[in-house]
Amino acid sequence: HSFDLECTPTLQAFRNASRAVTREGQAKHNTMRHEKNDRFSVNDRSQWVLGFDNKAKLELYKGKAQALGDRLGQLEVELRKIDEEENAQQERLLHCQTLSNLSWNDVDVGSLLTRIADLTDRLAKERAARPDLAVLDERLKAQEAEYLAASGNKSDEDARGRQIDAEIVGLRDKLAELGFADPAGLCDQIEGWRSGKLRALRSDAAREAFDAMLLPLLAAFAKGPEPERALLRWEQLLTNLPSAVNLFRLLEARPALGELLARILGLAPPLADALARRADLLDPLIDASAFDLPGSTEELIAQLSSGEADDDYERLLDRVRRRVGELRFKLGVQLIEGSRDPIEVGQALCGVAEAALSVLADAATAEFARVHGKVPGGELLIVGYGRLGGGVLTHASDLDVVFLFTGDHSAESNGDRPLGATLYFNRLAQRVVAALSVPTAEGALYEVDTRLRPSGAQGPISVSIDAFERYQRESAWTWEHMALARARVLHGPTAGREELERVIRNVLEMPRDPAKLRADVLDMRSTMAQHKPARSPLDIKLARGGLVDVEFITQYLQLRDHAGLVPALPDALAALVQAGKLDPAICAAHRTQARFLVAARLLMPDGEEPPASAQAVLASACEAGDWAGLTEQLAESRRVVAAAWHAAFGEVLEIT
Repeated sequence: HSFDLECTPTLQAFRNASRAVTREGQAKHNTMRHEKNDRFSVNDRSQWVLGFDNKAKLELYKGKAQALGDRLGQLEVELRKIDEEENAQQERLLHCQTLSNLSWNDVDVGSLLTRIADLTDRLAKERAARPDLAVLDERLKAQEAEYLAASGNKSDEDARGRQIDAEIVGLRDKLAELGFADPAGLCDQIEGWRSGKLRALRSDAAREAFDAMLLPLLAAFAKGPEPERALLRWEQLLTNLPSAVNLFRLLEARPALGELLARILGLAPPLADALARRADLLDPLIDASAFDLPGSTEELIAQLSSGEADDDYERLLDRVRRRVGELRFKLGVQLIEGSRDPIEVGQALCGVAEAALSVLADAATAEFARVHGKVPGGELLIVGYGRLGGGVLTHASDLDVVFLFTGDHSAESNGDRPLGATLYFNRLAQRVVAALSVPTAEGALYEVDTRLRPSGAQGPISVSIDAFERYQRESAWTWEHMALARARVLHGPTAGREELERVIRNVLEMPRDPAKLRADVLDMRSTMAQHKPARSPLDIKLARGGLVDVEFITQYLQLRDHAGLVPALPDALAALVQAGKLDPAICAAHRTQARFLVAARLLMPDGEEPPASAQAVLASACEAGDWAGLTEQLAESRRVVAAAWHAAFGEVLEIT
């Protein structure tokens, strides 16, 4: 290898070295073997191995390739010019040759007419003598007719081409009138869509339907909140759809739906992503009932459970995903349209999640029992923690759950493949998690987090109620009891739910050392602030004086004073205010922050300051006059929480 040779600047140094190479390419591998490698200049960086990384080498090759391509293009142009000149010269020479061979007789009209008559006579005699020539003549006439027809079609195509060019010019002018920043570029983009590269626009019917609704839709985009962003997401939607004829016809028939679509694509990235996967989510929006709240959890369970008589487990999973997706989408539209308070939307999202969890848990249990039977006296319980336990979710929320079971942990199931109770309910819990989270043909449903279970990720996914109570009383950390303050039993038999609720209540009412509790809570919050700092002042969940601090204050007072022991944070705050533990101002501060969080997860999912159009929707959702008013409301709410923090812990919060 040349890269392990010593580089020598002079011939004397080359002679003295045992293994060396010169700049000219002379290489010496030992005292007996020399070689000359002058195929490449030593300055050719593309041949370097050391001191020149592959990225730089690739850029060098790209530069060379570009230069060669440019040179080849120039040579092709020059060659075409030479060919054209040669052809023109050959044609002139042929004409000259023809003229030089002419005599007077050749240009004499009388002689020419005589020759034509003679040839006509000879042709008639040949046709009489050979009938097959008549057949050939008919074929020639037929070919001539076809040629003329083809020439006519070409003329029609040329006319159509000119018409399309005129339409493009007209479309460009119309786009300019609508106010698009780059009408010509958008025109090219639209022609790219129609060129056949998109599956949704390859059929004549699809292109016809597309053309019929295009201008009204573009007008809706132009009037919408973020035209350029809406166009980009519209293109993503078209790219993902295998067929879109029905969507195009729906938009043609319902122009107002185009305006709603423009707001969805321009304002709410999560809804735009959902539409890109399922364009039929727009269909229910033509009905006014789409702007109603979805009903109680019991009604939702009945709605998600209903299906065909022969539906199997896989079809049920798909059906629940499809219907939950429709419900979540409609709730998102209600939020951006301002027809619902964000808190109402968050509560409805939680109800949908609870219903899906219940239906899928029952289905997974029945499917599991077909193989392993049931554990006598044992039932699965599911507890919701965090926002799920508190009863308000956002469009980005995952499901924090803990699985428990009733009955004797030493019992055994009675099916064809029996399992011990602990193993049985651990495997069943895994089935339920999979039913909620594994993507199917209809996509994914929810992310599920089970790390709040006893012993965290190191512990079994499901334990008995007795083991849960023992762990909470003897081994749990303070932060686990804080999390337990928002726990709510969501699924299971009535007797088991009542027993578990009693256990949770008794654990929360355990006597505690106030000083140790305070120290544990402050240490936990400090650790959390270090490992999960707020991304900006708009990160109302993690920012100091935000929702996490509200939760820590509430849970600290709940555990210290055994007051307000309910999982819903607004109810807990109201009870603590009633008990004289908190200033009433914190309730309004929490409501402002909770509203903003639900809306922001949909309208600014990346946490960055949103565009002006989304700012206006956020301000309206949070009952502020404008964005400046909203930011001031948020700042004031954080100051209220900071004051409550100081009152509870005697510690000053730095609000930035």
